[in-house]
Amino acid sequence: METYNNVKNKILSINQALRQVIREVASINGLSHHPLEAWKATTARIHRQLIEEMIRVAVVGPIKSGKSTLINALFGGDYLKRGAGVVTSIVTKIRPENSMRARLEFKTWDEINAEMNQALILLPAVCWDTDGGSFDINCEEDRIQLQQKLSSLNSEQLISDHTRDPNSVLLTEYLKGYDRVKSFVSFEPSTHIFEGEDFYRQKDFVGDQSLAVYLKDVLLTLIAPEGFGGNLEIADCQGSDSPNPLHLTMIQDYLFQAHLIIYVLSSRTGLREADIKFLTIIKRMGLTKNIFFVLNCDFSEHESLADLMGLVSRVRDELGMILPVTHLFAFSVLYDLLNGFDRKEEVLSRKDRLRLEQWQEEKDMVTFSDEETDRFMKALQRKISLDRFELLLQSNLERIFATAYSMQDWVQINQDLLCKDAGEVQSMFAEMDKRREASDQVTSVIKDTLDGTTRKLKRDLADDVERFFDVQHGDTIREIIQFVDSYSVSVKEYEKDLEASGFLPTLYRIFQTLREATNRYLAESINPRLVDFIRIEEKKIKGVFEQVSGPYSLMIQDALDQHQRIVEKLGIRIEQRPFKHVQCPDIGLVKGDAHLSIPPLITTMQYSTRIKTEAILRLGFYNTLSSVKKLFKKTAGKEADSAIRSLEDSVRRFKEQIQQSIAAHFMDYKENLKYQYLFKLADAISSSLYEALVDRVRTFAVSLADTSGFIENERVAKDKILKAFVSIEKSVNTALHEISKVEKLLETQSLS
Repeated sequence: METYNNVKNKILSINQALRQVIREVASINGLSHHPLEAWKATTARIHRQLIEEMIRVAVVGPIKSGKSTLINALFGGDYLKRGAGVVTSIVTKIRPENSMRARLEFKTWDEINAEMNQALILLPAVCWDTDGGSFDINCEEDRIQLQQKLSSLNSEQLISDHTRDPNSVLLTEYLKGYDRVKSFVSFEPSTHIFEGEDFYRQKDFVGDQSLAVYLKDVLLTLIAPEGFGGNLEIADCQGSDSPNPLHLTMIQDYLFQAHLIIYVLSSRTGLREADIKFLTIIKRMGLTKNIFFVLNCDFSEHESLADLMGLVSRVRDELGMILPVTHLFAFSVLYDLLNGFDRKEEVLSRKDRLRLEQWQEEKDMVTFSDEETDRFMKALQRKISLDRFELLLQSNLERIFATAYSMQDWVQINQDLLCKDAGEVQSMFAEMDKRREASDQVTSVIKDTLDGTTRKLKRDLADDVERFFDVQHGDTIREIIQFVDSYSVSVKEYEKDLEASGFLPTLYRIFQTLREATNRYLAESINPRLVDFIRIEEKKIKGVFEQVSGPYSLMIQDALDQHQRIVEKLGIRIEQRPFKHVQCPDIGLVKGDAHLSIPPLITTMQYSTRIKTEAILRLGFYNTLSSVKKLFKKTAGKEADSAIRSLEDSVRRFKEQIQQSIAAHFMDYKENLKYQYLFKLADAISSSLYEALVDRVRTFAVSLADTSGFIENERVAKDKILKAFVSIEKSVNTALHEISKVEKLLETQSLS
């Protein structure tokens, strides 16, 4: 069985041989660089796509389900921080290479300050808007003042919905890590590389929340396991049950570009409500086609193999009620990791050693787990290989096939013409030039039609996007606005908070509740709908160009048949071969080649510090009104009435600001989606299709004026030129033979 990498290397080798042929042709004095430039561009693109292509695998699941441990087991080392939990709010990416290296990208000071200033809005006892200024973490006075104010918060102010308040945690961790990380951060995007003996320092950053908060992206390169090869990216994603809805959006951003999802469940908990909710989101995003489930077995939790098998059966049935389950694997990822260390005679901690020895005694479960691990690894490697083949190898093999045959025909025509007398070929040149003019007309029609098709397609895409994001009539934005309007906040329920904590802490809790609810609604309800819309638009783009590619393939086939008849009539022999119709380029391949990705779904709504000022002014107004009523001996009501009425007004103002922020965000997103993604994708597919079509007519689109000059110039040593062409033809024929072998290989064998 041939591996993907073996086939890929064969194609790269053939492509390199053709690039060498192009250099040999270029060395013949007097030849123009057309078609050389076109061949150079094609072979360069093939090389780039094969070298730069990336298959992405997203590892997701609940917090502490074993995601990091699974990746460590795959790569055979303790490279990722295990059990980091909510700390790993970033997506850690791992790529197989020949050395270990960690690339950490840090947020800029501007991004950090913006994030901290948003967290400061309405935070009790922490005001930063009194003088109209903003917090600057690089100002020592600001840091000291913020630390003092955070320290003054009581336990009720630090706890929100039975968990630590996320804003106070964020601010505290930024301050805590500042001195240790300040040398890594700047006002411009900055990265730091840890390699060699320093590689494991990356775990300090990812595993320490006060350092991890400064990170924007983490990329690790590790020694490739057997069968994985290069150009693979495996992402360790934040727990799908994270309490922060922005973490969910971060996962969604990566899932949209992933080719395979590995969803990890723990046998300790089985399928939970959070899993059902997240898998439903995945289903709504249309991402269920390529998903593997791994039930991470904790041997200590099961009395016997029968008990474990019962859980496996139950999990399969429960998953089947949400989405089709084609691939479910049950094994212990921690056992695989520790057992791998043991085989390598690496030092295990006393706790891990005792755990491994205890598990090794459970022979039935260990045997079952080993079999499932083996089944998982084979399925994973096969899936990666098949996806790569479908996305990359087949299309590039067809392109290299067309290029090689174009070169062979060009060489044969020139050889035949060089062997004829000057007088004998004059009429032949005239006839060949007519065919070239005809081919120019074909390519011109193709270009004009594709340009017109692309312009119309862009207008249609723009209309679709405008309708989707229309504030007045579009369902999506209207539903968000309605959600915020209808979200129930009963201020009366906060009377006890008013009595216990005061006005500003209560105001803060209400604001946090409303903001978090909106962010979660966006992540769980709106983002899946947006992803589905984008996929529909991608299919629309592909469908339009598929309709174009068929008729033009037939036009080119007809032109090639005429070319074949003409050259045979002129006494020039070229090999007859079956015509392969040009297919619309694969969207995934085009996106990768053009470095296109959808605008990030994740966003942080920006709110004005005026919220707090306005609330305090309202409170003062109602207090004054209450005092006036007392002067006129009118009933003032309870003392808390002023605060309640101010809170009610503040809730209305909160909702207005949230709606304004959402409208501004989606206005920006709409324009980015149109101009930076959909329009560019349409242009890229149009260009790729045009190149693929033109490749088929390039053989007879070349002017033969160069050869005419050689023949008519008696001083040119034709024997020398013919000798060069013989060598070139031999190289091209060898390349064609190798292409044929690869095609037969792929017809008779499955990639593994």
